[in-house]
Amino acid sequence: MGPIDRFEEEYLDVSSSRATLRELFELAGGSILFVLVASALTYYILSRTAALTVAAALAVVFTITIVSQTYWAVTGREDYGE
Repeated sequence: MGPIDRFEEEYLDVSSSRATLRELFELAGGSILFVLVASALTYYILSRTAALTVAAALAVVFTITIVSQTYWAVTGREDYGE
């Protein structure tokens, strides 16, 4: 089994199970921390405008991710079991 097969197997294993409320909170907390650290580093290295741009872009990406994970936690992912 190659690395791509292992990655696919792990992805399907994680995707096919429902996320718990704790996992969703961990995802949200980690996302907020990541956005804060990334924007602070960008502010330090570049400028305030760049930091706000980075924070906004990451916030959009993480919001979509959290909403998606919440949806799949509620509905389940039986389609990956096939």
